[in-house]
Amino acid sequence: MTEMTSRFKVINSNNTPLENSDASDSSSVASTSPRSLSPNSSWIIKYKTMLKKTESKGIWDGYETKEEFMTMHLLSIHSRRHSQELRIRELWQKITDKFKDKAVNKFHIDIRHFDKEDMLLFPDVAYQSLGNDNTWEIMVHGWRYENNRGKNWLGISVSQWVERLAKNFLSADAILYLNGSINHDRLKPFFLEDEKNELIKIKIGDKTSSFRTDQYGQFYERIQLTNDEIQKLKQQQQYNGEIITYEATGDNDDKQTGVIRLIQPRQGISIISDIDDTIKISQVLDKIRLLANTFIHPFIPVPGMAELYQKWFKNNNNCTFHYLSGMPDQLYTLTQEFIDTNNFPDGSFHMRHFGWTAASLFDFLHSQSTFTHKMSYLRFFLSNTIRDYVLVGDSGEKDPEIYGTIAREYPQRIRAIFIRAIKGETFNDERFVKAFDGVPSEKWQIFDDPNQIPIDLSRSPK
Repeated sequence: MTEMTSRFKVINSNNTPLENSDASDSSSVASTSPRSLSPNSSWIIKYKTMLKKTESKGIWDGYETKEEFMTMHLLSIHSRRHSQELRIRELWQKITDKFKDKAVNKFHIDIRHFDKEDMLLFPDVAYQSLGNDNTWEIMVHGWRYENNRGKNWLGISVSQWVERLAKNFLSADAILYLNGSINHDRLKPFFLEDEKNELIKIKIGDKTSSFRTDQYGQFYERIQLTNDEIQKLKQQQQYNGEIITYEATGDNDDKQTGVIRLIQPRQGISIISDIDDTIKISQVLDKIRLLANTFIHPFIPVPGMAELYQKWFKNNNNCTFHYLSGMPDQLYTLTQEFIDTNNFPDGSFHMRHFGWTAASLFDFLHSQSTFTHKMSYLRFFLSNTIRDYVLVGDSGEKDPEIYGTIAREYPQRIRAIFIRAIKGETFNDERFVKAFDGVPSEKWQIFDDPNQIPIDLSRSPK
């Protein structure tokens, strides 16, 4: 994803800096489905609008300062190089596709075993249509990728990778520390190549649908099944009625099995939880500790959160869990292992895709796009179901502001909001008072110990 704008001041029409602006995103997305947006739509930087030239030419080619000139010069070089890389990749893809066609059609060669393509399927959700009890909406989300021969990660030093991901934030000593300690296996997913325009076939029960991946190798699709088809699948698959599975087949006849979590019955409580610093210690406000906790140390749970979630699951009827995070989906497999190992309830996952054009992992997490990502998914859940929701997050990112906005939009549907204070904040902190302005005080709670949170979610926490 393109996440560069937070590193530079944005200049408005009066040539004054907008310190908190983001040139690539709006603050929210008025959409009933996050799938209505490409993962990167509206996130492309318009370089020419970032810095405005003065009318008179000067030594810095019309820019007011040397810093502005150098900034735009570097951005221009980056833009040209990135465009060139995309053109070369597209050309190479066309050449290889033609070779494949000739090999198969003219010489009858089965070239599937030469390809190293694979796919990752993210657990998603299914729900009954609001307008028709007999129709279920099945959401499928996956990532098609290939081992990146052009950037074989074994041919790139770890220090180069760390510098790229953490640039402009870490000292030379910090980079040296990370270089000596990094877990190489955790880097591998970041060196896989997105496979765009790949044909994917999805088979759910007796129904087969075909889709193509977008430019980031991702597919987000909605498939409709009748209630009878869902009940038949539940009976055949025998997963206690909570999930159904589907089969995804790539163009090389490679297959993967995906999981869909059923939001049923219509009425109940759904928990939407952040991950980093909410249930997993990440320390997202500290650049070096964020990288260390992500790529060096074992994932460590926040004490007491797994026990709290299990109590919620067992003591509240029809309770489902959905993990909504701004972290890269390249870390999904490790995160799923963390959920399983530490006995958190199973749930659907909704993460973001990290691309090499991101300024840094820190910028990626703290960008306006993370705000948009979470807002979009929250509106998707609330506008497509009639359930009540409990929102759990932390004070390290923008969870209070996001949840406060959603609570004002859906005042009758948000049962409770719980924010883990990671900096010693209290309920009366000015930030929280502003974030939850207009939200009844009995609906939201700031905590630093999960034992402070009630188990019964049938009413507001206070």
